[in-house]
Amino acid sequence: MILSQDELTEKCRLWQRRLRLQDWDIVTKIVRADDMHSDGQGECMWVIERKEAIIKLLDPVDYSPRSPFEQDHERTLVHELLHLHFAPFTAKDGTPEDVAQEQAIQCLAKALVALARGEASG
Repeated sequence: MILSQDELTEKCRLWQRRLRLQDWDIVTKIVRADDMHSDGQGECMWVIERKEAIIKLLDPVDYSPRSPFEQDHERTLVHELLHLHFAPFTAKDGTPEDVAQEQAIQCLAKALVALARGEASG
């Protein structure tokens, strides 16, 4: 699922309610690869003390056609929003704890989006 900027903003509000993140001030952006700090499909930067976050999703123009995984803005958005719940427990990049947390967040995001879409997630 590829979203326009307006659709992304609307989906963010919807998922903020579902995930009980309404008290966060979140800005969402669809950006080119050069505007991201990582090589993933999305990223989230936050200031936990102020409950502010910026979520960037990769513009479809920059998505590799050779990737074995489809680009799904909604699933990536949910993944990045879930990071906000885990923010107080974020481990240093590359540690076993970080890898385990990233895997758990990915599983949760896939399951929640599949459930919202009425799909079987298995």
